[in-house]
Amino acid sequence: MALIVKAVVIGISGGVLTLIIKRTNPELSVLLTLTVCSFIVGMALKVFSEITEVFSLIELSAGFSSAYTAPILKCVGIGITARIGSDICKDSGQDAVASGVEICGAVCALYVSLPLIKTMLRMIGGLA
Repeated sequence: MALIVKAVVIGISGGVLTLIIKRTNPELSVLLTLTVCSFIVGMALKVFSEITEVFSLIELSAGFSSAYTAPILKCVGIGITARIGSDICKDSGQDAVASGVEICGAVCALYVSLPLIKTMLRMIGGLA
């Protein structure tokens, strides 16, 4: 809970500073946005390591293979990265580039999930 409060405070502070700087120096405001986003994502990555530990415990205790859990974590990471990148492009006034980033994120998530889809299809084929 404390992490989200810190992230919100940093985000709002960075957003206000970005708005102030954007009037006089738009290029610098984009760099400030990147810095604030990187800092917040860095804070979130500390918690993400605990999430991966839980997934590892699930794999060990339930006998799941990492072939099932790894694509889920990768897809979440791709989705978060694509969303942040897209939003930064939109803030910079580059809507077409933002759309490209979103499409790339969707394709990458689909690519990462292919082994899971193949495994599922094999399981379905084995039932028939």
